[in-house]
Parts: sequence; C-alpha cells; structure tokens
Amino acid sequence: MRLHKLHIRNFRKIEELCVIFPKGLAVIVGENNAGKTSIIDALRLMLFSSRDFEALRLNEDDFRRGSENAPIEISCTFCDLSDTDEVHFLECLVDIGNGTFHARLNARAEFNSITRRVNVKMWGGETEGGSLPSNLYDYLSSIYLQPLRDPESGLRPGRHSQVSRLIDCLTPDDKHCDFETIAKTANDQIRELDQIKSAKADIDAQLASIAGAELAQKTELIFSDPSFHRIIAGLQPEIDGLPFALNGLGYNNLVFTAATLGTLRRSENYSFRSIIVEEPEAHLHPHLQVLLLRHLVNAAEDTEGNPIQVLVSTHSPILASQAPIDSVISVHESCGKVTGVSLCSIEYDNMLKKKLQRFLDATRAELFFARRILMVEGIAETLILPLLARMAGGNLKDASVTILNADGINFNAFIPLFGRGRLGLLAAILTDGDDADRTGSPSAATTGLKEKEAEIPNLRVEFGEITFEHELARSAVLLPFMLQAFRILRPTLGATLDTRISQLGTNEAKADAFLDEFLRSKTSKGEFAQELAGILDDSLQIQQHATGRFSWIFSKTEAEKLSVDGVPQYIRDALEFLGVINLSNPDEPESAAKG
Repeated sequence: MRLHKLHIRNFRKIEELCVIFPKGLAVIVGENNAGKTSIIDALRLMLFSSRDFEALRLNEDDFRRGSENAPIEISCTFCDLSDTDEVHFLECLVDIGNGTFHARLNARAEFNSITRRVNVKMWGGETEGGSLPSNLYDYLSSIYLQPLRDPESGLRPGRHSQVSRLIDCLTPDDKHCDFETIAKTANDQIRELDQIKSAKADIDAQLASIAGAELAQKTELIFSDPSFHRIIAGLQPEIDGLPFALNGLGYNNLVFTAATLGTLRRSENYSFRSIIVEEPEAHLHPHLQVLLLRHLVNAAEDTEGNPIQVLVSTHSPILASQAPIDSVISVHESCGKVTGVSLCSIEYDNMLKKKLQRFLDATRAELFFARRILMVEGIAETLILPLLARMAGGNLKDASVTILNADGINFNAFIPLFGRGRLGLLAAILTDGDDADRTGSPSAATTGLKEKEAEIPNLRVEFGEITFEHELARSAVLLPFMLQAFRILRPTLGATLDTRISQLGTNEAKADAFLDEFLRSKTSKGEFAQELAGILDDSLQIQQHATGRFSWIFSKTEAEKLSVDGVPQYIRDALEFLGVINLSNPDEPESAAKG
C-alpha cells in the first residue's frame, strides 16, 4: 500500500493542487515559498494521529488569504492495497473498477470566527459523513524530520529515541529476557563491590538517622533498571570511539536518518510506512548529499517485501540532479498560483528520459528552481548571452532566468517537460537556422523545433539564419569586439582578418568573412566565447586601472545605442518573451520580469 495522490484546496497560498506521487522515492523541488512546505504539512495533517506530536495543528493563518476563510479541504489516496489492507481500510475504500480499490482519507477544516478555533472533520471513502476506522493509525506509520532539525535530541538516550525504537522493532518479545538477564547479572556483580557496599551502608545509616528505625527504608544501588525498555532507553550511538554528541550536525543527521529508516523497515505490522524529510541536505557537503540520496533510493525499493515511501522536499540542485527522473515533483508559484508537476505522470519516450537523466547534472537541474528558462546550444551562448542581455537593457539574473545548455541540439530531451499540465514556466530556445546556402528556410531540425510552439503555449523558439557567431558578427557594434577576441587567440590570423574585413563594404560580407576564418582556423568556440565575454564585460562595467588612478564607463547614450544596434533581433525577441527586456517601449526601465 502506498500514497498515490494528494489533493489540496484553500490551504495557505494553495488555491487548488493535485500531486501525484511515484512509487518509492518522491523528491519535491522548487524555489523558496513555492509551496513545498504546504504539501508536506498537508501530509502531516493526514498521516499523523492528532495525538502525535508530529501532527499538524491548524490555526487561522493556514486558511488561504482572500478566500474569506473558505474551508480547507485535503484528501489523500492510497493504491496497491493488499487483501489485508482492504479489510483494515474497509470504510475508506473507493471502487475504481475492474475489482480494484483505492483507500481515501478526507479532511475538512473550518474556522469559527466567534471562538477563533479550527474544527477538523475527517472521513473515509467517497461519501462525506462516512467514518474512519477507530484503529486507523495503528496501520499507518510515518516519521517526520523537520528542516534544521536537531539530530542530537533524537539520538539522546530515552524511551522515544530512534535507537531505542529501532532495537524495540528488532527484538521479539521472547528475547527481552536476554537483555534483562545481562542487566541483572551486572547489577549483582556491582553490588558485591566494596565501594558499593560502603556507599549503600552510609546511605542507609543517614536515612535511619533522619527518618528513624520505623520509617527508614533499605536502598539498593544498581547500574540499570533490569527491564527491557529501560535498558534500551539508555543506549546511545558511539562513532569511531566517540560519543555522538561530539560529532558534527551533518554526520549526526545521517546517523539519525539511518536509525529512522531502520525502524520503519522493521515495522512489519503497518500497512503503510513513510518517512517525510524536509531539506535532507542540511549540514551535508555535496558528496554526502549524493550518498544520502542513493541510500534513500535503496530504502524506498521493495527489496525485502517491506517498502518505505520516502517523501523529500529540497532546495538542493545536487539532489534534484541525482534523483531518478520519475521521482521528481516540481512545484512552482506564479502570479499567486501554486502548481505542481509530477514527472512520473508525463509521457516520455524511454530513450529521451534516459538522455534527460544524463543531462541533469547540478547545473541543468536548476531548471526545477527557475522561473524562466533560456535553452541554448552550447557554451558560447551560455557565456555571452548574459552580456547581450545587459547590452539590450535587461538582466537575466534579475528576471530569474536560468540558461540551460543543451550541449548541441538536444532540446528534445527537455521539451516534453513543458506545456499544458506540465511545467508552466516560460521557456525560450535559441538555436541556429543552419541555412548556410541562404535558401530562406532553416534546417529540418530547427523547423521541427519551431513547430513545437503550436503545441506548447509557454515555449518560444527563435533562431538565427546560420550560426550564433555569424549573427553576432553582423552587428557593427559587436564585430570590433569579436575581432579583438580573435586577435587574442590567433594574433597573426587576427591581424590579417582585420585588414581583410576593413576593406569590405557591407555588414553581411564582413560577417561571412569572419565566420569563414573562424571555422577555417578551427578556433575553439568555448575559448573564443570566454575572451569575448571578458571584453564585453569590461565594456559594460566600471573598470579600475591597474594603478587605481582612473576609471571609465559607457555613457547612457552609448548603452542605449547598444541596446538598439548591438544585439541581434532574434535574441532580443527571445529576451522580450522571457520578460527580460521590453521592446515595445525601450525607454521604460525593465525593473521586473513579466510573464
């Protein structure tokens, strides 16, 4: 039995949201204040008994603002029920056809404006008014690990420590006596020590002196209460010969998580077991984050017939990049509306899905945390486009635009992520038309990309006629900078190219000459882009001379001239679509991105 679906309405900033959970591991990703914690808290409301200290306590602030305290409605649906599960959750069953049943838990919370209290009603199944099994939570086991948790408190000796819980799960009733026998033997041996006998006699004498012979009681000195649960409550982890309290927070987090997962795996009497972890990356360096994620993936697999559903929320692009594609749930908030997309519910060609998994390194995984995406063919565009955006009067960072390097024309691996019912953030593709013969028609690959606009309303595809470098060289403003960068890498060829281009009359002829020499010389696009980006950056920022005696900057008039004449039109069109610049009113400052 596993969690399949969570439906939320009027909870905090969520007006309505339906989240589909994959089997095993689910990684909820998104920027700050996107709604990840609201999803986690909705699960806490449903999966924990109201008597559990990890359960969510609703208050007035949990009702969505502007809804006039409309009721909060939350339901969660479980699938893959066994015959035994159907018996335990009989009042919660929903017939989905073909003899298959799901279990559904529902909750409605209403705010009483007179008493200022929140009343929560819960029921099972489809029809409101149905009851919940009185022993419902005897079959649901969930553990919640909050963000910025204190793992020491969970490892500290005590009846409810994770170590104590794990040992309790591992020890059958008929083995309790093994612990108790050892403790009794130790107590008997300690009692025979002369120091213990002397201390006991001294205490008894003092008590007799205080209370008198009639009221005084005999004392015993023991090292442990010889009952099973008292014994295991006193156990604590020791790591490399040191008490756990001397460890760093990061490693204690790992120990605490490991003990928690171990407890859940051995809790065989539960129908549903889950661990909910907010920000598992807390206090962990990148390599340990990857190792922890791998362990969570393994823990979520049904290798021993005891599956655990692992639900994680994270800000870490490292975890997002290393997580299996189908485990990712991307949450976004735009214009006050929270949306969530489960990648497991997106139809994906298997080969493309494998390609996407390989592509999602830590940098490209930022697309799950971005508000706008600009996809490009390679490193040259990645390095230069931020400068071109500034020349055009905008700023990619201020507009929350993430550049995604598709490393060639591998856009097809990312395109299925966007569209209706999928990632709703604005996405633009900048690519080459590859029309070297100037036939007026781009390549078949570019044409196919452009046609995707009709299917995906939040996608824009813009392309230059031939290549990115050729389009830049057409610009009378950019060409001198490009020649300067080329001279740095190819001094002799650069000087010759300068002379040759100075004798040409049109921008088109100059661009053709530059591209021919650039390709013939086999100059690295990445190295060239690095040099050009540095030169452009020097031309757009205040520069301090090495002696510190003077500085200079382009004037406002020159900057405005760059925005009109410097940046190729197809790039400006993409930037306008993403809300980085405003071509309709170039005099209006672009203080915030639109879309």
